[in-house]
Amino acid sequence: MSTIGTLYFFSGKMGAGKSTKAKEIEQTENAVLLSEDEWLEKLYPKQINNFDDYLNYSKLIKPLLKEHIQHILKVGSNVVLDFPGNTTIQRKWLLS
Repeated sequence: MSTIGTLYFFSGKMGAGKSTKAKEIEQTENAVLLSEDEWLEKLYPKQINNFDDYLNYSKLIKPLLKEHIQHILKVGSNVVLDFPGNTTIQRKWLLS
């Protein structure tokens, strides 16, 4: 019988220490760390210049990342997400 991994994520204000805590969990829980900022920067370098750009590109990567995260969890690995979760919509996606 296989074990399903644990998903970790945090919500809070900017500068509250979410990224720092995510890196800590990555180490202590042997988790795969996925950072929205890193994915967006690597996929869309220098293309995010304002909040609307961020919203548009963030919306593009979420369906792929959701499948990827679910696959990682199904094979038994832990995942820690460094994604914003300070709005109802963002938390709804994290919980999905």
